[in-house]
Amino acid sequence: MRKLGTAAERREQIRAAASAAFAEAGLHGVSVDQIARSIGISEAYVFRLFGSKRALFIEVVTSAFDTMTSLMVSAAADTSGVDALMRMGEEYQAQLADRQRLLLQLQAFAACADPEVLLAVRAAFGRLWTRAGQISGLSPLQVKTFMAFGTLLNIVAAMDADELPVSWAEEATDAVPAALYAGVPVETPADSGGI
Repeated sequence: MRKLGTAAERREQIRAAASAAFAEAGLHGVSVDQIARSIGISEAYVFRLFGSKRALFIEVVTSAFDTMTSLMVSAAADTSGVDALMRMGEEYQAQLADRQRLLLQLQAFAACADPEVLLAVRAAFGRLWTRAGQISGLSPLQVKTFMAFGTLLNIVAAMDADELPVSWAEEATDAVPAALYAGVPVETPADSGGI
């Protein structure tokens, strides 16, 4: 086993290795021993720092969501309305190049059958949703439309569809025009009696 530096540096190295492993294999597809061996430390040391594999997974997933939220908030800067959503969306699309963060988000959703993971993912997703609404000042339906397009981008990016020379892939990866968000009605389907 090799020396890793300070406790904070060791913790961060474990988190980085876990993020990569969980992004590829999910919560149940990789063991703590595999993560530990990938960076030359003992499994017991990982458990000492994080307590359990679930706790480590929740920590890296929460960090991935919160990092994305922070980047989007920074991108919006001092804008509001549709301009804020457009800037957040551009930042989100730029961040999809980080395939590991993207896959980690998708693995988080897939692991929501676990009650503790479910609570953590709900909270992290809720923070992203809430910040998009607060910053933009737009209606819940406009925020929902924005988040729906983000989910579509996740799916398309996970499939590497932007590499495909077919029309559906090109159409799915095209940027969403600002006019779409501006044109979304401010009342929600619940207000209008719809679904």
